[in-house]
Order: sequence, then structure tokens, then C-alpha cells
Amino acid sequence: MKKKFTSIAIAIALLYVTSWPINTDNIHSRSDIRRLTYSGNNEVFYPSLSDDGRWMLYIIEIKNGEETTKAVKIMNVEDGKEKELFRSGKRKAPVPFQDIYLNVGSKPPILSGNGQVAIFSLSLGKPVNILDHYMAVVNTDGSNFQVIHFPIDALEGKNLKSLEFTSKDWERVSNYATNKEGNRIACVLKGHLGPRRYGNPSGIVFLDPLNKKQRTILAPDFNGSEWIWPSLPRSPLTGGGWAFAMSGNGQKVVFGAQSSTNKFDYDLYVLNWDGKDIKKTTDFHDRWFSMADISHDGEKVVFFYNGSKKQGIGTYTVNSDGSGLKHLECQEIPRVELFDMSGNGKYILFKHIYKGMILDLNTGLEIVAFDEDTPGYVTGLIPMDFPGIPAFWGPKIMSFKGDRILLVGPPQGKETPEIFMLSIEVK
Repeated sequence: MKKKFTSIAIAIALLYVTSWPINTDNIHSRSDIRRLTYSGNNEVFYPSLSDDGRWMLYIIEIKNGEETTKAVKIMNVEDGKEKELFRSGKRKAPVPFQDIYLNVGSKPPILSGNGQVAIFSLSLGKPVNILDHYMAVVNTDGSNFQVIHFPIDALEGKNLKSLEFTSKDWERVSNYATNKEGNRIACVLKGHLGPRRYGNPSGIVFLDPLNKKQRTILAPDFNGSEWIWPSLPRSPLTGGGWAFAMSGNGQKVVFGAQSSTNKFDYDLYVLNWDGKDIKKTTDFHDRWFSMADISHDGEKVVFFYNGSKKQGIGTYTVNSDGSGLKHLECQEIPRVELFDMSGNGKYILFKHIYKGMILDLNTGLEIVAFDEDTPGYVTGLIPMDFPGIPAFWGPKIMSFKGDRILLVGPPQGKETPEIFMLSIEVK
């Protein structure tokens, strides 16, 4: 009887011990870091990675004396071979701006999951200087280069001259996302080329670049004096918080939009590619959804919320049907600040001081992805980090499995960052 009690006691003790919080200081992944770019006096930024981690799209700022020129490049990270896809000032815009040169836009380029299609914004140069007015879609072998403009449906058939509109196009591409094949693109658009007294509407357009077809999914009507929203949701987020992503299978898009007539009442929605069945997935009633991502199968949404509702600032996960909302916690720091999610929906990437961290969403296990002890880590003027991105823009720097991650940092003797590849062992 005593022996039986002792065995039970040991089993209970082991169960208790294994339920203790895991000290992530002792859980380092088997990983290494390899340098990808050697830009010299130039500067590289906004890298985007393919699902298999073999292809990288990025922008390089080329310096020539006092002048700088931006270009978009694609790299095979296995052998380092590169191809320039576009350079500012080399191509003129379509009508009605046919005499003006196009420049690389301000938004990060994105790469389709299969690595075969590159998408980036294009700005109009002098003298009009309209930022991110067009979208470029090009195969990464350099073929089939398209410059795409976005007509606003509500201005179709209107007398643009009497209404003082320069064009019937949306003025600016604010955000965009694509599926694995790059044949489905979702865009958030902002404003219009007209007088400011009408205000600045926003909308969502789905683009089929192969067939050169567009479908307006969410946008206001125009009655000649103001923009009118016929129904809810409306006014998709374009500033003060952007949450926008497409599932790798191209079936679902997640976005933030106004959910009532209260202009401060916003939530996240999931929309099917066919434009039907818009599903509200959160109940926060606040606009601070700063970043969002959705898994390849369209079932899992992760987002970073920067407001005071629910459990406050931090990273949350929720199913695309609105069920299973969960606030993610970290054992070392007050909150998890989302940076990226692997396409398989298993891992998210976040930062703890100078350490890159991975959280397994299925098990809750926290792993140190990289720190100063990782082979290949370069100590420069500033610590190695995840690539910088514009405010509220969802990066794409993690492979589908989560085993490859893009980093940036200045090598020894160089002030500006280069791009590095972190290879990590994940199960």
C-alpha cells in the first residue's frame, strides 16, 4: 500500500512540475544567420519572402552623388542571383499622365507565396507628385509587366469636369495583399483625384491581374455633392490603424471597417473572394486594429490591437467565423507584439528586447529564434532586428513553415543595414 501511494505521489509531482511556466531563457532554437545582400553604399529595405523561403523581393535605394534612385529586385536566396524588375524614372505613366515618369512607391512590395509574382505601388513623379497612385504587377522573371489604375465606380458616367475631378480613379493605393499564386489581389484604396471638399472615401477592390478584371467590393456612392455609404460595414481602415490580409488559398480577406454609424466604432471582418458573406469576427467597437494576418487555409486570424477594450493592448487570435477569441500572453514580457505569422498558422513572430521570439500557437511554447549567441549574428552599431516597415503594415518575412525568417542589421564597418536570412529548426 505504501509503495502504491509513493508511485501515485511521484506521478502527481511530475505532472505538477511539467505544468510550471517554461523559462524561455533556456529554450534556444537550433538556428543560424546568413547574409543575403551586399549593397555597398546603397541601402536596402522592405524585403518580402516566398512561402518556401527561396525567393526574396526587396527595394534598394541606389545612391549616385547627391541623387538617389529606387529599384525593385528579386533574389534567389540559394545562389544570390538577382534580377531588377523596375527602376524609378525608366517608364512613363498611362493616360492622362502619359508625360510623367513613374517611381517606386512608398509601400512595401509583396511577393506571391510561390515566388512568381511581384506586386508594388508606383508613384507619379514631377510635376504632379501623386504618391502610390498605381499598382505594378509583374512576373518575377520580368515578363508581363502591368501598370494598373483603379477607376472608382461611383464616378462612372459623371461629368468630371463640372465636378472638378482630374480623374475618375482612386487617388492612392493604401494597402494590398495576394494569394499564393499571385492571381488574386485585394486592395484598399483611398481618396480620389478631385476637390477636397467632397472628403476622402476609402474602398476595397479585388483584382484579377491575369484577366485584367476588377470588382469593387466595398465603396461609397457619390450623389454629386458628397459620398454616401448605403450599408454597413463601411469606410475600411486606411489610416490610424490598418488591418488587411489575404489567405494563401485566396479564399478570404480580413480587414477593419466601421461597424455602425458611430465614426469611432470599428471591428474586424472576414470577406470571401466572391464578395459575399462578410463576417464580423471581433466585437471590440474600436478602430485600433494595427495589424492582422490570416492563415493559408483562411481559418485562423491573428491581430495586434492597440486600444483599451477586451484585455487591452496586445496580440489576439480568433477563428475566421468569429469564435475562439484569445489574448496571447508571454512569460517574459507584459504583452506579445505581433510581427508576422507563418502561413500554416502555427507560429507567430515577436520581439523581446534584443531577442527574436517564436510562439507556437498550438502548444504555447515560446522559443528564442535568435539572439547575440546565434551563429552568424553580427554586432553592428545597432542590434540585429526584424525589417522595419511603415506603420500598421503587415510584413511578410516568415516562410510558410516558419523555418526561415528575414532579418536586418548593419554589418561591422557599415552604418546602414543589410538583409540576412535566419534559418531555424521548427517542428
